Amino acid sequence: MIPIIFITLIFTIILLNAKDNVFKADLIVVLGNKVSPSGIPSRGLAVRLNKAIEIYQQGYAPRILVSGGTGKEGFNEAIAMSNYLIARGIPSSAIIRDTEGVNTRATANNTYLYMQKNHLQSAIIVSQYYHIARTKLAFKRAGIKKIGQASPDYISGKDFFSVIRELFGYPVYWLNIK
Repeated sequence: MIPIIFITLIFTIILLNAKDNVFKADLIVVLGNKVSPSGIPSRGLAVRLNKAIEIYQQGYAPRILVSGGTGKEGFNEAIAMSNYLIARGIPSSAIIRDTEGVNTRATANNTYLYMQKNHLQSAIIVSQYYHIARTKLAFKRAGIKKIGQASPDYISGKDFFSVIRELFGYPVYWLNIK
């Protein structure tokens, strides 16, 4: 029974979320990731941001919300992401910084509050493919109903471990364990 559950989770995590689902939305949300000790987004974070830039420039959403906390390097991910976007031509007026997005659940809750305050209805989440299923679950649980998704075409050696982490992370979110 347990192997069937894990195979089902792997199928859900990887195959069902590997394809982008973008549409005209109110907001693009980029979830944070590691920032280098110099304050520059890591390669994994940079490709997420590049994907958000692509979606923004194609006219799918007028705003990009960047969400992240402060890592051990001492830099806030949201600020580093915002600086990256501005350096690549995204107007600062189109960027919303969530500097308290310390995990996926916090990002989802903070995004929901921002969307409610600004009467927004839809969001496109941008993260690595293995993170999409849990992120969508967190966003739905926060109260966001219309959710698109996009992932960069990027695979790293750490993906194997990240998929394994999601095998445990998704059930924790699904069971609503804090």
